[in-house]
Amino acid sequence: MADDRNDQFDDLFEPFELPDAPVTDKAPEQPPTPEADNTHAAVPGSHVTTEHEAVDTVNCPSCGASNPSYNHHCERCGSRLNTDPMPIAPAPAARTSAGGRALGVLAAVVLVVILVALMVNIFRSGDGEVAGPETSSSSTSTTLPVIVGEIVPTSVKASSQLSDGFGPENLIDGDPETRWNDKSARGVGAWLEFTFATPVQITEMEFQNVEDDEKFRQNYKIQGYTVTVNDLNVPISGRLVNSNVPQRVRIASLETFTLRVDVSTTYPAEPVGDAPPFDELALQDVRFFGVEK
Repeated sequence: MADDRNDQFDDLFEPFELPDAPVTDKAPEQPPTPEADNTHAAVPGSHVTTEHEAVDTVNCPSCGASNPSYNHHCERCGSRLNTDPMPIAPAPAARTSAGGRALGVLAAVVLVVILVALMVNIFRSGDGEVAGPETSSSSTSTTLPVIVGEIVPTSVKASSQLSDGFGPENLIDGDPETRWNDKSARGVGAWLEFTFATPVQITEMEFQNVEDDEKFRQNYKIQGYTVTVNDLNVPISGRLVNSNVPQRVRIASLETFTLRVDVSTTYPAEPVGDAPPFDELALQDVRFFGVEK
């Protein structure tokens, strides 16, 4: 029974045969042998040169192989044959994004607001109103101007004096009727020394000869002088004119206690009418200007 079922199953899958492959007498093609000469084989996209064409050649700078002059790259290594610089593409134009433009506008607005606030602050400060911290800090750092005024010495000494009524203290009493006369020395070796109570910065001093015309002509007058202050100890030399008008000279000092005047030359005395000239050096007043420390 079992064998009958197997026979029926085999009949369902009856084998079938493929037709026989056609028979041909052509022999299969053989691949080319390595000895085949492919020198003149055509390469797609390249120029084929015949033996009758004369073509200029160029050597490859990398491998030295000979290449036709019209080639742009070496046929052996592929290197570039032309040594000219490659063209450079222009730089792409910068593009501004929407965010960048918005940021630029915001920065410009902030700058304008700051400038407007600064101008308002300056105008308010000029009108006397209270200014912001910038104005107050700048005002505190401003140096106050130096006020120069007259400085009066506390004492004065001289090389000599004619008498008690013609002593050197007459030079700083502010009285035009008094004067100092040396002891008939005609100003030879004459000197004056002024003392101040506190350190002073002297900028100028003023010499006043005798204002009375006759007395001015009859006495000797200071011509050349040298001034020395104790803080710098640098002599300052100069010359006065032969006149009875006040004459100011510049002085350089920082913080001095004393000032000394040495007379180097003098203008001679003159007779007035029948009155003979005097032998004394005369000076009416000396004034000082500067800043008290």
